[in-house]
Amino acid sequence: MEPGSEYVETFCQRILSLHHAIRFAGVADYAGKLIASSYRGGLVPLIDKAQTERYALQTVFRARSRGEFKPQVGEHKYAVAVYERLIRATIPINHVKEEFRSMYLLVSLDVGSDCMKVIEEMILPFISESRDTFFANTRAMSSEYSHT
Repeated sequence: MEPGSEYVETFCQRILSLHHAIRFAGVADYAGKLIASSYRGGLVPLIDKAQTERYALQTVFRARSRGEFKPQVGEHKYAVAVYERLIRATIPINHVKEEFRSMYLLVSLDVGSDCMKVIEEMILPFISESRDTFFANTRAMSSEYSHT
């Protein structure tokens, strides 16, 4: 098991525990590799593991490409996409000093849930209070990108 991956798995489970409408929580690294993920108990996923890994890669690529407009529009807080069967959110967990250490929280929620409230009032505060511990535990995971 990769150093820090157990912590990230627990981090995903803690995200799930924040609200009953959260279906899935996963963390992808700066390159889009899905490091850890967890589903709500009893949930039958809509896509399989390989598709989830492709989704993580594509999502991180899109999120990173938004940085081009940062000077004009500010820091990317999160992105939400609403589908017929679920709501997806991509939430960057930005490292202040080393961009290559930044990671992305991928969350799906039930359709009809107040996703903005869950994100703004539960997930973002949890990330904010966990940030230092998160990066202390994921240091080894992001070290391979420090030379790119």
